[in-house]
Amino acid sequence: MNPFRATTSDKDRLTALAERLILSMASAQVDLPAVRPEALWALAIAVGGWWLKGNAPGIEEELRPFLALPLLYGQLNGIRSLPSFAAAASNATDASQLARGGQRFADVVKELGLPKLRAALTSDIFARLQAQILEKFPPPSGLAEAIATPSAVAPVASGVAVPSRSAVGVPIRAAAPPSKPAVSETTLAYLREHYEEDVVRQILKG
Repeated sequence: MNPFRATTSDKDRLTALAERLILSMASAQVDLPAVRPEALWALAIAVGGWWLKGNAPGIEEELRPFLALPLLYGQLNGIRSLPSFAAAASNATDASQLARGGQRFADVVKELGLPKLRAALTSDIFARLQAQILEKFPPPSGLAEAIATPSAVAPVASGVAVPSRSAVGVPIRAAAPPSKPAVSETTLAYLREHYEEDVVRQILKG
């Protein structure tokens, strides 16, 4: 992983931001034992796209095929602490700044509550969205190791300070693939209230 690289395209800009976001998540020392690194990567891509939308038409075009994203973005819009987390990761230029961004992610988790976050990331709808995102945006090599030891990711520029492992923390444990729960009646009702039936079927089908 090289989260501080100079990017050459909108897609690369999104993946670099996703790398910074996921390393900030790892620095937060939030224990999510039922959530695999691939789910966190899909979440990082989604949050990165949410943060950049409106300023990067190319990224919006890249994410257009993911029909469940507008539903997720509707939920993200209601998280008051999310913009400060996304901004911290977006503006980070070294690992110590990513670690400070992790404090913002901890605020996001506190606002949402761990049970709600785990439920969202292991839901059937997110699993389908995750599969689509991973197909178009494969996780970077060394993702699991970087999450386990985020301080090991070297910055691009020489001389950039990297905090010790104890300062960054080792928060997220890899877990066995969770079973996929059925879509709840509440979620189904929400989808049918906001989308046409054929769009709902496509979202559920993945």
